Amino acid sequence: MSDPRGVCTAGTPGRTEEPVELRWLESFVVVAEELHFARAADRLHLAPSALSAQVRALESHLGVRLIDRGRRTRPALTSAGRLFLEEARLTLAQAARAEAVGRRAGRGELGHAEIAYVASAAFSGVLTDVLTRCATLDTHLTVQVRELETPAQLDALSCGDIDVGFLRWRPEYPAGVTAACLLTEDVVLALPDGAPLAAHEAVPATELRHEQFVAPHFDEEYGCRDQILEVAAQGGFSPRCAPAVRDFIAALTLVGGGLAVALVPDSLRRVRIPGVAYRPLADVPLTTRLVGAYRTGETSPAVRGVIRRLREAAAPTTVAG
Repeated sequence: MSDPRGVCTAGTPGRTEEPVELRWLESFVVVAEELHFARAADRLHLAPSALSAQVRALESHLGVRLIDRGRRTRPALTSAGRLFLEEARLTLAQAARAEAVGRRAGRGELGHAEIAYVASAAFSGVLTDVLTRCATLDTHLTVQVRELETPAQLDALSCGDIDVGFLRWRPEYPAGVTAACLLTEDVVLALPDGAPLAAHEAVPATELRHEQFVAPHFDEEYGCRDQILEVAAQGGFSPRCAPAVRDFIAALTLVGGGLAVALVPDSLRRVRIPGVAYRPLADVPLTTRLVGAYRTGETSPAVRGVIRRLREAAAPTTVAG
């Protein structure tokens, strides 16, 4: 059986009760606080009749009277009303928290993002800049970072194992991956600090004809290999190359041991490995680009938030794959 307001009466056989409406709880709490229907109606911007109808709907739904409405006395909570008031307040507070979480998650302020980076990106300052932008916006975004080579990052982006990558520029990217240029920097020569070449303020290409070059294996196809060939062409020699190493840090370790020279991003000057000196090239202007890569159709609000911070830090040029 339904009452005149269309509210299903509690305990009616054969009927499935609808859940309590939050507006009923809010109306009850305000009336309980004011113990005056007119003042409570003003707080809620409702007509007193509408407010009274909502409280009655709640009572009908629960099958219990919550408020005694005296004709000559102020309304008063019943014993059931006093017990129910605390639970109603807790429910409204939890609903408000849930709404706030949903809104913040939608703005990318809550959630989780997996970020990968090439080792050299850690020394450029760009990675820490993006992480700082994420951390200073009063967010509860959790970020997991790990070092990963460029080809492995592109694979991980495509299959969803990571969300954002900081990697060295490539002429092509997998379908659905976009890369924004974050930093363009000069390429410099890393050489043993005790070698005669270290006496040069800038090293001419011809002086490198007898040197052995070392480069990370993942950069040989793009970037490092081409740069070594360009230096050799300028110097008029065929380059000798040591076996490829895992990353620039491994390359610098060989340089410090006096076993090779390496062409490295200028930001690696910050790496203080014993026995390594850095010099610009005198006659071969080389540059390298660090990019931030992400899935073009990303749907996670948290990851989109990281991507927004990345693009804030990016150079104007965007390289799309």
